[in-house]
Amino acid sequence: MTSKQKLTILAINERSGISAKTGRPWVIREAQSILEQSSSDGASIVVGVIHLPQSLADTRPGDYLAEFALAQGNGQDAGRLVPRIVSLSPYGLPRAQPKADAKVA
Repeated sequence: MTSKQKLTILAINERSGISAKTGRPWVIREAQSILEQSSSDGASIVVGVIHLPQSLADTRPGDYLAEFALAQGNGQDAGRLVPRIVSLSPYGLPRAQPKADAKVA
């Protein structure tokens, strides 16, 4: 089961290195974000950082409708359920402007 929420990405920070354990390179992209949540208790705003999956590496700052799912964490979060971004869709796209009528001479 997934959940969709409005997510504003302010900036994306990238960290990378080589794993001491495996010798393989790694990259982590962290999105500094504002999450707008709605519940039966009302609306709330949460500010924080969330990891972006490799599939969303080309994401740019902006407003999105983020789809989240719970997944098992790793590293410090091993054994915990943590939210993961499944997909991002642009939020609040501007509507197409009607074409101007052709002028008749």
